[in-house]
Amino acid sequence: MWGAARRLTLTQRVVAIVAVATLPATAALPFFIASIHRERAGEVRDQALRTSQIVSLEMERIITGAEGVLQTVALVPAVQTGGPDCDAYLSQVDERLPQLLGFAVADAQGRVRCSSDLTFIGNSVAGEPWFEEALHPADGVIVGGYTNGRPDEPAWLPVVLPIRTDGRTTSLVLSGVDLGWLGARLRERNFAQGSALAIADRDGVLIAREPDPGRFVGTRIPEPYLSLVHADRPGATEVMSQDGTRRILGYQPPSATGIGLYVSAGLSTDTAFGPIYASTWRSVALAALGALAGCVIAWRLGDRLFRRPIHRILGTIASWRSGDDSARTGIAPGDGSELVTLAAAIDEYMDNLVDVRAARAASEQHRLLVLREMNHRIKNILAAVQAVANQTFKDQATPESLKSFASRLTAMAAAHDLLVSENWESVEIRQTLSAALAAFDRGHRFALEGPPLRITSKAALALSMAMHELCTNAAKYGALSAPGGSVTVRWWTEASDDMLRFRLSWVERGGPVVKAPERKGFGTRLIHSALASEFEAKTELRFPEGGVRFTVDADARRVLAGEDQLGPAAVPAA
Repeated sequence: MWGAARRLTLTQRVVAIVAVATLPATAALPFFIASIHRERAGEVRDQALRTSQIVSLEMERIITGAEGVLQTVALVPAVQTGGPDCDAYLSQVDERLPQLLGFAVADAQGRVRCSSDLTFIGNSVAGEPWFEEALHPADGVIVGGYTNGRPDEPAWLPVVLPIRTDGRTTSLVLSGVDLGWLGARLRERNFAQGSALAIADRDGVLIAREPDPGRFVGTRIPEPYLSLVHADRPGATEVMSQDGTRRILGYQPPSATGIGLYVSAGLSTDTAFGPIYASTWRSVALAALGALAGCVIAWRLGDRLFRRPIHRILGTIASWRSGDDSARTGIAPGDGSELVTLAAAIDEYMDNLVDVRAARAASEQHRLLVLREMNHRIKNILAAVQAVANQTFKDQATPESLKSFASRLTAMAAAHDLLVSENWESVEIRQTLSAALAAFDRGHRFALEGPPLRITSKAALALSMAMHELCTNAAKYGALSAPGGSVTVRWWTEASDDMLRFRLSWVERGGPVVKAPERKGFGTRLIHSALASEFEAKTELRFPEGGVRFTVDADARRVLAGEDQLGPAAVPAA
């Protein structure tokens, strides 16, 4: 070997030395690429599992909402006594709830005695798979399996509320989630290329699937994957889907969802790992070019321009592997060397990777916050619906009380639509407040005072959320809980220190004696956080004996929409 080395020219020896010097970098590159692939695989599994959890929570919210509607329907005297009034009432409710397919009331023997569809009256549901379960003592609604109605009707998912007296089921209030409506809700989600969402009943029959719902809805999950439906805990695994796409599948079995449904979210491995594979080949190609450039440089200029960049790259890779994400080669492009280009590309790649991780973490945190706020919001809405129903029908049901109840539900729906809307740029503040207060304004107990101002959609959402919480608290403990109580909401703008300020006040009068709560509940924290997070408002909630007082002070530029409103201060009309 030494004899062969002595026969090499000096240039060949330099090139050979450079070739040997590149071996550590060449050996380190596969480990670096493998670590990136392992990390990406973990991220994809976590993303699939989180997506399945979010869809499962959405389904739980839909079923919980259906349960609240059935409980409200069960309280109506016309439903309890049956007869034509019951049929008419169920038809009115059915028209206002497109997500539910009809309503019916059956006795303990399964005979339908009242229905929004008169053709079902007298039919029996005793043969339905969920009927026996409905006769056993249990709390809450019973969610059935995939049901395909008559040929001219859409498929649906039965939701049954047993009415029990002394531990015995005396009647059943029935409805069903429209699977066509559910599929439309799923199609509103932003699907990554090759991804899929599936929802199945406890027997593994698909009730919703995107994409290709027409091909899969109503079919059973293949036998090799039924073990996922019967699993005792959520998980993630790699599968070959029925449509021939390999996916990382995150799943929530019925035992984990609490509503008896199976939910899965699959991410295409080609989509998830395609950029990684392309980046790997690019990195390999750049590494090869860098090695070739190093040999040329060594041949012409020696190892001075070769060894230093290699050592710096190896040091950076070692720092990355030890957990130092801030490590960079620090080699700026500019001299045309392929090796320098490789180092700069690695720096840029790591910069992008760190930015993507930070953005993903921030997005996930915001999504969880919105989900928690939405869950709390839905609970408040259901509680308000229950309170309105109890107040409206506390004596007896009359056409006037039925009309009043329907109008209150319509007002609450309008306020909810305004809160979740994302399509408008701005809205008039009085319209926003009126929609938020409509469900609680029985007997003109609110006074709205302020100039005409248009506010941004974010400000409208935050103010609506705060008004809803204040109304809920006032209805429970404050001015709205007493017959003579009233609330005045006033808003205006005023100049302060060369800055236009937006101010709003909530004042309760005529209610019971108020005292400060011993602790802040989630609703109180939501009032402050909704306003502070959206436009950095200063809020104050006080509890004088005469009634609760709440004030908002914010920079008008963050609240008002349009530069034309940022001129002279605006005060309420006399």
